[in-house]
Amino acid sequence: MKTSSKTLALIACFPLTAAAQSLQCGETLITEGIPKAEVISHCGQPAQIDHQTIYSDGAAAFPGGPPPVPGLGPLPGIVRRSGSETPVEVWTYNFGPSRLMQRIRFENGVVVKIESLGYGS
Repeated sequence: MKTSSKTLALIACFPLTAAAQSLQCGETLITEGIPKAEVISHCGQPAQIDHQTIYSDGAAAFPGGPPPVPGLGPLPGIVRRSGSETPVEVWTYNFGPSRLMQRIRFENGVVVKIESLGYGS
């Protein structure tokens, strides 16, 4: 079966979302789920660290109870609001002009995303 150049061009337009990014530091492969302490022990100090916090709002619903007086409807349910804060750090590594710079995003102290940037300086 022949594959046309149009088909190949179309396939090239789609990102490879199934392949997770990783970073090689010495003998260790840094991937999602690795804690910050392990990254710093294998890759050293990053060139830049940016801090932020993600705030999310949540709610939990609890069902109402039986009526306190016969003939009245059931008690209304209770909705309890709660929020959470997720600490985020973004580390940028500059390994010099012969390697791509890397950006690592940590949430709650573990790697959640690794991105390759342009060549370092």
